[in-house]
Amino acid sequence: SILLVVNSVLYNAHNCAVYAYSAELSTVPDEQTKYNAKFQEINYISMLSFLVIVMISSTLLGADDIWTARISQILAFAICSSVFSVSWKLYVQPRPALSHCPSDSSLLKSGFWKIATTFSRIWRSWYALKYFLLSVMLSESATAALSTISTTYMTHVLEMDAKQIGQAFLFVFIAGIPGSKVGGMIGVAINPLRSAQLCLVVFIINTTFAALVLNGPESQNAMYAFAAIWGVCLGWLHPTHASLYATIIPRGQESELMGVYIFSGSLLSWLPPFLFSCLNETGISMDIGLASLNVFFAGGFVFLWMIGEYDCAVDF
Repeated sequence: SILLVVNSVLYNAHNCAVYAYSAELSTVPDEQTKYNAKFQEINYISMLSFLVIVMISSTLLGADDIWTARISQILAFAICSSVFSVSWKLYVQPRPALSHCPSDSSLLKSGFWKIATTFSRIWRSWYALKYFLLSVMLSESATAALSTISTTYMTHVLEMDAKQIGQAFLFVFIAGIPGSKVGGMIGVAINPLRSAQLCLVVFIINTTFAALVLNGPESQNAMYAFAAIWGVCLGWLHPTHASLYATIIPRGQESELMGVYIFSGSLLSWLPPFLFSCLNETGISMDIGLASLNVFFAGGFVFLWMIGEYDCAVDF
């Protein structure tokens, strides 16, 4: 548990800084889309490799489910700590500060004041950022909850065992690799805003059909197909969101605004599982609970639609 908490803190701190640096790589939408698609592709290849390593290690050691979880957390902590240390020490070069702490204020006080001011500006003036962050709150809460809800669904409705559930997530990771490429190509062909909207439409269609088709143990094989489509969408949506955000934020506030972006994506992550649990506890079928994810995907789509034209949001 301690390693899990430390790992989460390290990951979020690292992620915020990486997004801030990636936003400075280019202000050209096509280039940002290609960069983020490539980053996401590498991310899915890394996750797939990690999953294979954990599976091989647990098999060789004859570990049960509990020890497999412990092995995965120990490996995750060891790998992330070493990779983060090397990357920050050797590859991330020093750069001038974008802002300075006032002499009559502490870093903590000025930091919170700056964030409060930025939130006020987003809500009052930066309409594109406001609608985008509201979209992220809803859509990424659904993608974050997808693994938890789908695992519960596979266990209780499809009656799949741990091995079968692991295979389903393997399909997700494998499909995420071409999904990143698809997101990059579509983002360049149209623009990141329309690409994100299209991805959410695919999410809604796939989740709807999954709730309709996956209604018992006889549907176990179909689960792998739906898992693959979810994987494509996950590999598609996240880099598209990052590209869209990086091209509409004001210059000079990348670190601060990327922190706001990550915060927004996590803010409502508790809500879809909570809704699923409430529906289940009141006796409503789990297929309705699975379909309830579409409420968040649809809400994310609506807020993206409210941004308007992408070019106007970039030039604002």
